[in-house]
Amino acid sequence: MKKTDMYDIAEKLTNFTNQLDNVTELMLTNINNSDISEGNELDHLYFLVDYAKQISHDLYNFSNEIIKDDAK
Repeated sequence: MKKTDMYDIAEKLTNFTNQLDNVTELMLTNINNSDISEGNELDHLYFLVDYAKQISHDLYNFSNEIIKDDAK
């Protein structure tokens, strides 16, 4: 694969990471401003936020690996 292709892929992954981070922040803001009290619904929402953050973190690391491996 050409270097430009690898960098394009890494850049797209970084963009997806940023978008996912923005979505999780919006989700947290909405959860904190909602009137949902304790219970399974709230637990499920926090789980989804945490899961989205983990995916974002993994995408970011993968993007960095692509760039690091390509630089060798």
